[in-house]
Amino acid sequence: MHNLIDIFAYKIYKEKLLSNSDIRKMKYAMKVIWSELEKFIIFLLFFVVLNKVPLFLFSFAVLLSIRSFSGGLHFENNLPCFITSFGFFSLTVFILPHLFTMTIHTALILTLVSIIIISYRSPRPSSFRPILNKKRKRILKYLSLFSTLLWIFVLFKFLLIYNKTFFACGIWSIFLQASQLSIGKEEKQ
Repeated sequence: MHNLIDIFAYKIYKEKLLSNSDIRKMKYAMKVIWSELEKFIIFLLFFVVLNKVPLFLFSFAVLLSIRSFSGGLHFENNLPCFITSFGFFSLTVFILPHLFTMTIHTALILTLVSIIIISYRSPRPSSFRPILNKKRKRILKYLSLFSTLLWIFVLFKFLLIYNKTFFACGIWSIFLQASQLSIGKEEKQ
């Protein structure tokens, strides 16, 4: 697929439809989207086999809606990213919800810690796409915090009562995403 992306980018370059820097950004975005799509399909098939698709999709939705604004851990190639993502979803779907009973007190502590981390450490962009504009950085911080608070509201308002497994999965998804921010590299200015 990367060859097709390169061919497409070369065609855009030859026709002078975009500047060189825009073509590089386009290629990067297309490669990231393709890589994420491949990873998602592999994970989806894995969770289909284990009959855990709804929990995986829920954890994925929580992660995607926060991580899109907050960033997190970033790797230079796909294998460490795949392994880390696999570990994330294994923890949120299989391990942590069944290893620890999610009490209201535990959930409150985890969400409070998550809010504090996201408030101070967000955003953590990829070094390939640094955020140079301070206003944009502030907006992303607010959006990641808003998304986190919205999920916490949904979890406590609806899922705590109706589905304890989804509640625990959501709390762990938020907490692990916040944890990624605390160990992610600081962007160089």
